[in-house]
Amino acid sequence: MTLAALDATLRLYQQPDRLPDLLPTMRLLTRPAEAIAESAQRLLAALSDRYGADFTLAVEPCLSQIGSGSLPVDRLPSWAVTFTPNDGSGRTLEALTARWRELAKPVIGRVADGRLWLDLRCLEDETALLRELAP
Repeated sequence: MTLAALDATLRLYQQPDRLPDLLPTMRLLTRPAEAIAESAQRLLAALSDRYGADFTLAVEPCLSQIGSGSLPVDRLPSWAVTFTPNDGSGRTLEALTARWRELAKPVIGRVADGRLWLDLRCLEDETALLRELAP
């Protein structure tokens, strides 16, 4: 089974022009930073209505870690929507991250510098994310 799966995956590489269409991982790794920034701007507008009372939201550049095995420290440019608690409380941030982890489809961000970073490099369905984060 493992060899059959590897064989099927390697055969995809015989069509390098179609690789991003055929392999989701390749599609996400080659996604242009400009497209991610546009997505971040759209999400910022939608999420500000929902979270703006408790958080200051912003779009900020970030770096996405692309691997842990063969490329443990390599990063790709990306964009994130950040959430900074208006009350300055880490508890407010912890409550948000805990609530998102308990969703039917968990939403996982990174907490750093007193804010939650929602890196959008691997987001393909903005509508599904907004639906999941709806009140």
